[in-house]
Amino acid sequence: MLNISIFNIACTIINLLILYFVVRKFLFGRIDEILKKRQEEVDSATKAADIALEEAKSTKREYERKISQAEEEKETILASIKKQGYDEYEKIVLDARKKGDRIITEAKHNAEAEAEKAREEYAGELKDMVIDAASKIAATKHSAEDDSQLYDKFISEAGAHNG
Repeated sequence: MLNISIFNIACTIINLLILYFVVRKFLFGRIDEILKKRQEEVDSATKAADIALEEAKSTKREYERKISQAEEEKETILASIKKQGYDEYEKIVLDARKKGDRIITEAKHNAEAEAEKAREEYAGELKDMVIDAASKIAATKHSAEDDSQLYDKFISEAGAHNG
């Protein structure tokens, strides 16, 4: 059977206390040091991560600000380029209208000059025909019937020259 003795209990308790102090002195001290170092490493890593996070947030804000400025600058440049394009378009259209008006004016002037020249040529031909007809009438004896024939001949010749 099982004997319970106070001496055994006291020896077990003393052995446990000795074991506790030895383990505490040699084992737990080192473990505490290792845990303390690990905690310091974790704390420093956490601080470094927090600093890096703040820097990243700051960089992100700066990036977003620069993107916003670039977007505004882009819009300003595009508006300026569009305005320059419209101005150039208006200038080209105005120049084309001026050239077109000048060409039309020159064409009208040339047409009037050619019409005047044609009228002068026709008047010259008519003058020659009248002189020719008058000289024929003056050179011949004529009667009313001859005058009528000469008039008809003159009209037919004048029509032949114009047609």
